[in-house]
Amino acid sequence: MGKQPYATFDYSELPIVKIEFTGEKATDENFKNYLEETAAIPSKTDRYISIMDTSKASYLEAKYRIMQGKYLEENKERIEKQAIAAIFIAPSFLHRTVLKAIFLVKTYPSPVFIVSSEEEASEKVNELLEEEKS
Repeated sequence: MGKQPYATFDYSELPIVKIEFTGEKATDENFKNYLEETAAIPSKTDRYISIMDTSKASYLEAKYRIMQGKYLEENKERIEKQAIAAIFIAPSFLHRTVLKAIFLVKTYPSPVFIVSSEEEASEKVNELLEEEKS
């Protein structure tokens, strides 16, 4: 028990990186692994779009939100330079509202889009990749 990752990463469609939160409660170990994997994304591709599926995400304790905030602060310039966008899939109205509130308080280093389904995320990705080409 307790070896379940906080999130899984799928690089099979680069420059799209799919991150799915497993619903596992954050622990010091699995959250550290999540942040380390997040930090490794730019070494796999020059520019990327991350799709974060928060469908199964659970409440994140303050200490982990602080760790996430520090990570974003420390990697802000790199994220601004390499991340085309971050797309959050949040099926529930409550999830979307909470995410919007978070990004009002703490801006993300790249453009953020909050959608309610994988289909919407795919449409947004196609739109962003078209813009990236031009």
